[in-house]
Amino acid sequence: MKAGGPYASAGTKASAQPGPADGRDAPAGVLLPHLSGQAACLRQVLAAHAVRGCRHIVEIGGAGLPLTHFLHHAPDSVTVIDPKIPDFGAEMLNGRPCRVRHIPAKLQTVALEPEPDLALVLLGLSLRPFGSAAAAPPHLLALAEAAAVLVIDYALDLPRAQGQIGELLATRREPPLIDVAMTIADEDLRAAGFDRRRFLVFGPAVGR
Repeated sequence: MKAGGPYASAGTKASAQPGPADGRDAPAGVLLPHLSGQAACLRQVLAAHAVRGCRHIVEIGGAGLPLTHFLHHAPDSVTVIDPKIPDFGAEMLNGRPCRVRHIPAKLQTVALEPEPDLALVLLGLSLRPFGSAAAAPPHLLALAEAAAVLVIDYALDLPRAQGQIGELLATRREPPLIDVAMTIADEDLRAAGFDRRRFLVFGPAVGR
């Protein structure tokens, strides 16, 4: 791994000073109202289980409910990229060394590079273009293809997600290990039209 961790930022810098000793103290940011119910975090719980064998974790999105807070192991690095997440850095997670970085940036401005034993997580898939860059830029698709584990959750009734899931699925040669359709019985999620969801896991992590 490069000294800078699993990412190199163009125009955006992570915190120069490490945060609290334990990454669980990382500020989560403002949680969207439709994700504040008790059941909404089920997706993070499932994702944390799926990536528990991976050394490097990159989450796209996550402001308000980053995966960092749900991890039970201590990988070598955890990177969360979301324009609305508070800037944060730490060198410990769950009492063990781990490079934790929460980067407030558009994913198109962060040069993501594949790493061995990497997990890519996209919960609440809803990518947006940035300037002339596509919503799912080539470097993100390359990461999805190379990741040892790919976790995607999206709302079945969100047109933006329906338009993006195809190109992400096309990066994988093997069918998903887990493909679950679920309805989260939460009034706020239902009102937003996001209660009907699909949860996908690609890769070798769940059985090891």
